[in-house]
Amino acid sequence: MAQLQARFFTENKKYLIDDVPFSIPATSEVPDLSNIINKLLEAKNASHSQVDFDFLVRGQFLRTLLSNHMEAFDISTEEVVEIEYVEKFIAPQPEECVMHDDWISSVEADSEWILTGSYDKTARIWSLEGKAVMTVAGHTDVVKDVTWVRRDGLTSLLLTASLDQTVMLWEWNSERNKIKARHCCRGHAGSVDTIAVDPTRTKFCSGSWDKMLKLWSAVPTEEEDEVEEPNRPRKKQKTDKLGLTRTPLMTMSGHTEAVSSVLWMDTEEVCSASWDHTIKLWDAETGSLRSTLTGSKVFNCISYSPLCRQLASGSTDRHVRLWDPRAKDGSLVQLSLTSHTGWVTAVQWSPSHEHQLVSGSLDNIVKLWDTRSCKASLYDLAAHEDKVLCVNWTDSGMILSGGADNKLYTYKYSSCITDAGA
Repeated sequence: MAQLQARFFTENKKYLIDDVPFSIPATSEVPDLSNIINKLLEAKNASHSQVDFDFLVRGQFLRTLLSNHMEAFDISTEEVVEIEYVEKFIAPQPEECVMHDDWISSVEADSEWILTGSYDKTARIWSLEGKAVMTVAGHTDVVKDVTWVRRDGLTSLLLTASLDQTVMLWEWNSERNKIKARHCCRGHAGSVDTIAVDPTRTKFCSGSWDKMLKLWSAVPTEEEDEVEEPNRPRKKQKTDKLGLTRTPLMTMSGHTEAVSSVLWMDTEEVCSASWDHTIKLWDAETGSLRSTLTGSKVFNCISYSPLCRQLASGSTDRHVRLWDPRAKDGSLVQLSLTSHTGWVTAVQWSPSHEHQLVSGSLDNIVKLWDTRSCKASLYDLAAHEDKVLCVNWTDSGMILSGGADNKLYTYKYSSCITDAGA
């Protein structure tokens, strides 16, 4: 049997072995290599308990025979092959599935509640177990995005953005299960497709089909702002709307097509993605444009990871791309993740793992990626029967996805196999 010379290395100090070449069978697969590492670890420490490992050869996860992998990536069998080993991740397990009456456009969960937005013109609050708790009705058209603002004891503030060109700020008391519209934020001249709350939880940014970004206060008051609407009788305005009118603190213009996604990099910087093929970084204090990242396709979604300091974007050409937002040339794609077969509609970094993110696509699939291996996803979550429109990843390790099959799926995910037993 043909043998190869291999040197194993890892970033995980817990599982270090001697840095020397080993002779291993060319036909080795993941379980064989995992066995070798475990035996070496046992030799160093008799109390070592078995760990399942995964292996990266030239930055791609090994998913075939080692010899086949090396041939596919044109790696010489004559030289010592460098193999990185990492703890194996277990597949996310689907847990709950809940239904809206129409497409689910948006989802955001926290440690207690799930908030969804739907094409049925409502938002809904669910328990983590999937029990419907509250329907938030007030918009006159499709709800495009939702987000929690903050929780103060039993009172939560939340935002809903809609095709009806408004954003509503709601106050929900979870004990009495009562909801009240506090403010109706008016100022956009097109569908409001995306909203994001700043890290201080006192302001939010919105992005719209009118190509504008607007900043608003997220603090409820008893004050009503004046809106210039010359063609609308004053009296009617008082009776046919929910919540006190609120106008924006600031408008940021610069995109030449619809704004599809906004987020806060930190308290002073807003990031926006657009159908105009650009991602822009803005100064939230002055509203001035700081920098532009230029792509070649429509951007549908962005997510920022403070852990690896990278932006992930999803586009209409089926790719997830990683960007360094600080790159001086403004167009440096660090990496492309390529295996979706439809538009990428949603992307979200893991809150706890710098290499992991999820993406959703019109191909009905949610993919879990490890950025150390960009050609194939770690796992495909194929629960949806129609287009995936939104994804979310909570601090507690829950992944959520919603789609055009009117279903919201939740998946329990432990980022390492060893966490599961911890």
